[in-house]
Amino acid sequence: MRKTWIKSTVLLLGLSLGSVALVAQQNALPAHEATAQSASATAKPQLTADQKKQLGDLRAAARDQAAIIRNDQTLTADQKQAKLKELRTSTRQQMKSVLTPEQQQAFADRRAAAKGRFAEKLGLTPDQQSKMKDLFVSTQQQRQAVLKNASLTNEQKASQLSQIRQASKAQLATILTPEQLVKFQQMRGMHRRHKVG
Repeated sequence: MRKTWIKSTVLLLGLSLGSVALVAQQNALPAHEATAQSASATAKPQLTADQKKQLGDLRAAARDQAAIIRNDQTLTADQKQAKLKELRTSTRQQMKSVLTPEQQQAFADRRAAAKGRFAEKLGLTPDQQSKMKDLFVSTQQQRQAVLKNASLTNEQKASQLSQIRQASKAQLATILTPEQLVKFQQMRGMHRRHKVG
């Protein structure tokens, strides 16, 4: 009982301090920036209770399936990656069907903004952004072709996927500067740790 009370108190204190910091930050902004900030906050898609439940159920099911895939000792690392990617794609499509077209657009806008921040953090030129997009699309298509090729054994698929990954890394090194490449790898590492944690 005492531990629960302490946790609740700490949580409430943290929320209070966060609210105070947010109010202070908004008060410190010029009026036009504060208005833009609150407008972008309202652009967040408003979900109904039913949509929230459906999306929550889909996420929970996807987490369970991902755990099963990660712990499947009969799969190689590349096969696990492929199955997890397939699961993400399927889950994304199912989640999309729950949303209205306006909500889908709002989520797409938020995803585009995140990509813009990624490019900004790396300091990518428009040419680099275009080349990276082409590389990622090409790599994905090659991976899908290998994974769907029924004439290949699992070992052959794993070998070919490894070759695709190495070729992709080599091409990426020709697109990014050495400094950008290091930063890109750090950002990917942080993203993966965040997903696991």
